[in-house]
Amino acid sequence: MDNTKKERELVWVQILYLYLIPILLLYYKVIPSSFRILALLLITFFIYGIARYEKWNSEDFGITKDWKSHFLPYLLFTIAGIALLFAVEEIEISSPMLNWWKNARFLLLFIPLSVLQELIFRGVLMNMLRRVFTNKWFIIVLNASLFALMHIIYLKAFFTLPLTFVAGIGFAWIYYKYPNLVLISISHTILNFTGMVLGYFVLR
Repeated sequence: MDNTKKERELVWVQILYLYLIPILLLYYKVIPSSFRILALLLITFFIYGIARYEKWNSEDFGITKDWKSHFLPYLLFTIAGIALLFAVEEIEISSPMLNWWKNARFLLLFIPLSVLQELIFRGVLMNMLRRVFTNKWFIIVLNASLFALMHIIYLKAFFTLPLTFVAGIGFAWIYYKYPNLVLISISHTILNFTGMVLGYFVLR
């Protein structure tokens, strides 16, 4: 068995245990919803540990100094994402988060969660996939699918899963083309904030 095949099998195993099983345990309430933040932190710790064991450098994580040339694409992407959220909100009746500035839990959690999601799905998973697969669109679609699956824990999954899959395609595509963990984390935070305030994401 050649090294590439071994590495590919290892990536599939890591996806199973770090990306699929935890979210299914949360969905079926084997892990109580009150522990979802702790579960995410533990997963992040293990995923980051794997990356450090493999001796990834900062650029492998998408932490680069060349952010100026990436700024405009991420700005346009974020503006398009906000426009999409408002357009879809006209179709889907949602429950906006009124007085969101009084919700301390929301304010304290949504920024760290957005950054952790980008570290897990783009900073680590995207790099893992690019190391063992060569087909650009396979990498993007697989990344987006796993990202969307994470949102199964929210109500109205029939609505949120397609929406987050489309968002995941966008996030994965722009990160594939312009790998910048800082800018994509900022973009994700802005879009998460907009989506939460508009009432898209309500936990089961």
